[in-house]
Amino acid sequence: MLSANSLERRLQLASIVLFIGLIGEAVCVLGRGPIAFLLFSGVCVLLFLAGILLYLQVLVSASSHHAERKKDDLLL
Repeated sequence: MLSANSLERRLQLASIVLFIGLIGEAVCVLGRGPIAFLLFSGVCVLLFLAGILLYLQVLVSASSHHAERKKDDLLL
C-alpha cells in the first residue's frame, strides 16, 4: 500500500521498479534462447537501472529540500 508522504511514496515507487526488474532478471536467467537474453539485457536491466536512478534522484531531492527548509527556519 502506498504511503501518503511524498518522499515515502517515491521511495516505494523506486523499490517497486527495482523489484520488478529483479524478478524479470530471475525469470530470464531460467529461460533459454536468444529471446530470454534480449529481455534480460534490454528490458530487465533498464528497469533495474531506472529503479536505482529514481532512488538516487529521490535522495538528492530530499536532501536539497531539507537544506532549503533548514535555511528558511534559520531566517525566521
